[in-house]
Amino acid sequence: MSIRNPDWGAVVQARLAVAVLLFSVTTTGAHADSHALTRIAFGSCAFQWEDQAIFHRVAETNPDLYLSLGDAIYADFNGKEVVPVTPESLRADWHRQGSIPAFRKLRERVPVMATWDNHDYGCHDCGSEFALKEESEAIFLDFWQVPEEAEVRQHPGVYQSRIFGVAPYRAQVILLDTRTFRDRQLTAKRREGSLGSLGKYEPNPDPAARLLGEAQWAWLEQQLGRPAELRFIASSTQIVPDQKGMDEWGNYPLERQRLFRMVEETGAEGVVLLSGNVHFAEFSQTNEGPYPLFEFTSSGLTHVDDRYPEAPNDFRVAYPVVEPNFGLVDIDWLADEGPLITFRVVNEKGLQLMSHSISASHLVIHL
Repeated sequence: MSIRNPDWGAVVQARLAVAVLLFSVTTTGAHADSHALTRIAFGSCAFQWEDQAIFHRVAETNPDLYLSLGDAIYADFNGKEVVPVTPESLRADWHRQGSIPAFRKLRERVPVMATWDNHDYGCHDCGSEFALKEESEAIFLDFWQVPEEAEVRQHPGVYQSRIFGVAPYRAQVILLDTRTFRDRQLTAKRREGSLGSLGKYEPNPDPAARLLGEAQWAWLEQQLGRPAELRFIASSTQIVPDQKGMDEWGNYPLERQRLFRMVEETGAEGVVLLSGNVHFAEFSQTNEGPYPLFEFTSSGLTHVDDRYPEAPNDFRVAYPVVEPNFGLVDIDWLADEGPLITFRVVNEKGLQLMSHSISASHLVIHL
């Protein structure tokens, strides 16, 4: 059931009051990243041939940062059938996306960080075998106007990280690359039962089966060792739900467990997971980590599929939203028990459809 849209004007006023308080801990003239994040918007899955009016609603919420979590274009699909991809067609599709007024307005007003999924990578459910991955990466980074000196341009893949704010108001944003290095997924030998009627893949138990690749794992371990009060790890595909047999971390069960183990071994507290891909929105939670790991999935911006929520997810903690949506993450740094994180699913009319809050005081490692 839809909930009436909150008074965004009142929300903005409250956030401005917090910003005034937080500004006192920043350094005058310092880099913009020294200012604390109080609102993150994110989304995934947008057809570049549609008007994408939902981005007007995103801009109206005045986020400090927008995260594009994959399938920002459908380079290998034209709405009816799979189509061949070339560097020229990739550039044309990205140009078409960049020309959409609502999207262009958002980019002009809000800083953006982006990773990719299969369709903006350029090949359905592909990984390291994609022949155009290097060309696609260069086109992707150019479209998102990533500076030549940026760290992400110094290595293969589009994984990247930034820390916003200063202690004790630091939020780390980590975008993973789940396409460039991944091995082929195993096609399921059956479609029913634990795999779900929609799943076409099965878990690969091979210790050599890779999703992120060793260079990205080493980088991630280093990032998790950096000081921050909150950490948002974003993946184009879902991490916690592992039963669907769809394009997800569950197809690489040892990689999935490696992520949870790395959070514990690095002592990284305040971790929250963000994801897209599945063409509906949901909240999931697992106790497989050193503390409850919560995942907020938002998808899609222009289209959804009411079949996909039927796939099993025993980790789901809130009923799925099956209409075009984007995600909002609000951070109340001054809450009594420590930072309070509120997750909202918002539709293309600006109505809040679902929300869930957690306190960072629960995202700690107890020795």
